[in-house]
Amino acid sequence: MIMDQLNTTTDDVVASRHRLPFQTPQRWQVWGWTARITLIIVVLAAWQWYGTNGKNFAIPAFLEVLEAFWDGIVSGDFLAAAAGTLLTMVLGYAIAVAVAVPMGVWIGSSRFARNVFEPLVHAAYATPVSLFIPVIGIYTGLELTGRVALTALWCVFEIMVSTISGVRSAPVALIEMAQAYGARRSQIYSKIVIPAALPLVVVGLRIGVGRAMRGAVTAELLLSAANLGQVVLFAGSVLDIPRLLAAIIFVMLLGLVLMRLAGIIERRATGHLHL
Repeated sequence: MIMDQLNTTTDDVVASRHRLPFQTPQRWQVWGWTARITLIIVVLAAWQWYGTNGKNFAIPAFLEVLEAFWDGIVSGDFLAAAAGTLLTMVLGYAIAVAVAVPMGVWIGSSRFARNVFEPLVHAAYATPVSLFIPVIGIYTGLELTGRVALTALWCVFEIMVSTISGVRSAPVALIEMAQAYGARRSQIYSKIVIPAALPLVVVGLRIGVGRAMRGAVTAELLLSAANLGQVVLFAGSVLDIPRLLAAIIFVMLLGLVLMRLAGIIERRATGHLHL
């Protein structure tokens, strides 16, 4: 058996020595970034060429969009609008987390709550959020309160479903063993259930960030024109296509930054579980 292990180790060493250079993780990262940058350059060059030589006014040249983007940044219009959108997003996200995590833990750990509430949660999760816009407009109004409510609705069920799944992933045998040894309910949750549920809960929180961003912008577009949604709507209403596309790109970049930050927090929150 020892000889088999030695042979296996020797084979692995030989294979690693004969591995092609581009098969190393570092090489793959370099190739990945090179391909990504090349694709972006090709797309932007094609966009610039078509916008300059084409006859479709709805597709301006990339440099025109870039100029409109820079004007929106320098003038402060995009940044001021982003501040309002982020306020709506943060408030809605905080409400969603405050509701979804405790409810998810309860539904995931209680047979009664699971039988009563889980079908309702899944039904609401599968329902398009846009259907609730008239209801939210009636009961909460069209201003900040309504936009925050719609944002919370966009992400609350995503976080709740992930939390339920995380709680259910706790090892039943370990819970039963702890109960047999007289562990208190609080000890079972703090030592077994919460550590087991944490990875899926954090994943739900990360995905919820993206959905909260979508919810905030959607509320500003469909519920009441405000902030980034108002910038997009006004540019479209006056057919200012470069500014319209610049605003859309700004929203995309803002969402990308938020998701990157959420990913960093996720790795730090769950990194100790993989040590």
